[in-house]
Amino acid sequence: RSMKAHGVAVSSVALGLLNQFPMVSEPRAPGWVEQTIDGTKDLEAKVMLLAFFGKGDLRLKSGELKEKDVDTLVGQLQDLAPKAEKAGIILGLENTLSAEQNLAIINRVKSSAVRVYYDVGNSTHNGYDVPQEIRLLGDRICQIHFKDNKGYLGEGEVDMKAAGEAMQAIAYTGWVVLETKVIGEREADFKRNAAFTRTLLGLS
Repeated sequence: RSMKAHGVAVSSVALGLLNQFPMVSEPRAPGWVEQTIDGTKDLEAKVMLLAFFGKGDLRLKSGELKEKDVDTLVGQLQDLAPKAEKAGIILGLENTLSAEQNLAIINRVKSSAVRVYYDVGNSTHNGYDVPQEIRLLGDRICQIHFKDNKGYLGEGEVDMKAAGEAMQAIAYTGWVVLETKVIGEREADFKRNAAFTRTLLGLS
């Protein structure tokens, strides 16, 4: 009610505690996801981010995939997907994996309720070809994070122009969530990055 009164929309809900209490090893995690599906629906959001960083990383430090953890995760997602489908909620996987590795997980789960929450900054940092990955994932992307740990959007290490072109190529129309760092003054930096994003996506 308050959201509607103030014109506020919730783009997504993030279950960030999974970084500290990994989905595949914390017995309470599936229950947390189920509860958050209900909460996400109550907030009228459509996407729920499942985080896999820190202790929840699905890769070893060597870069190799934790195959057993992935197998466990696939089983968990297969159990959770029906509830998400019924609630109209998408479970967005955000992790350190490549587009191909994420697609392999999604194809095993076999549910439209499980997709990828793509982060252009993380993927660039991990050495992936962002435009190519966006094109490969296509409509398997449920939402996108814009960030660049090396500077303002368009001025750091992420090729934002190429990323924007790839988003247009797949006809992406979902939310773009700014996860940008403060370099100077918080409000001014946010306005600067938001203005860049609008221009990049042809929204201004």
